[in-house]
Formats: sequence, structure tokens, C-alpha cells
Amino acid sequence: MEQRNDSIRDRLLSRLPQPADLAAYREEVVSILEKNEKAYRREKWKTGAILLLAVGLIAVPLSLDWLRLDTPKGISYGFFASLYFLYAIAEVLKHFINRSRVEILREVKQVQLQVLELQASLRKSGDQ
Repeated sequence: MEQRNDSIRDRLLSRLPQPADLAAYREEVVSILEKNEKAYRREKWKTGAILLLAVGLIAVPLSLDWLRLDTPKGISYGFFASLYFLYAIAEVLKHFINRSRVEILREVKQVQLQVLELQASLRKSGDQ
């Protein structure tokens, strides 16, 4: 088991960029983070629209007494409105998960860049 953990560790460490490519890697990280932020903002608007529509599909019929549960039409409308509301809740949960993913990715990349900068500075001081 110990042999396998070392193998995974070695494979993960081999994927790290070298400090010589630090400037190019920093630009790549910035572009990736900007792309993730843009997708996150777009998803935020989409989730808000879906949630607003779901609340409207339930609140308007209830306030206008369209949702009468003693008619088949009212029952089917209530059923489909409930399904759409569940879909909206799932979208909100997905949005919160993606927000956390973007924040964690940003923090990990910042720490990774700091480690690479420290490695580069240690190599420069070791060369002198």
C-alpha cells in the first residue's frame, strides 16, 4: 500500500510546472480563473432566472386561486409546478457547489503559485 501512495505522489508532483516557466504558468492560471469566474457569473444569472420563474409559477396561481386541488387541471398544474420547483432547488444547490469549487480552485492556484515562487527564489539564492 505504501508503494502505491508513493507512486501517486510522484505522478502528482511530476505534473507541477517548473519554476523556469513560472511567468507563462501564472498567465495560464489567470486566464483559467477569469474563465471560471465568467462562467460562474453566467450561471448565477441563469440560476436566479430559473428560481424566479419557479417562484412565479407557484406564487401567481396560488394568489389568483388558479391552483384548485379539486379539479384535475389544478392537480396536474400543481404537480408540474412542484416538479419545476424541485428542479430550481437542484439548480440552486448546483450553483452553491460550483461557487465553492471556483473559490477552492482560486485558493489552491494561489498557494501553488506561491510555492513555485518560493522554489524559484530558493534556486536563485542557491545559485549565488
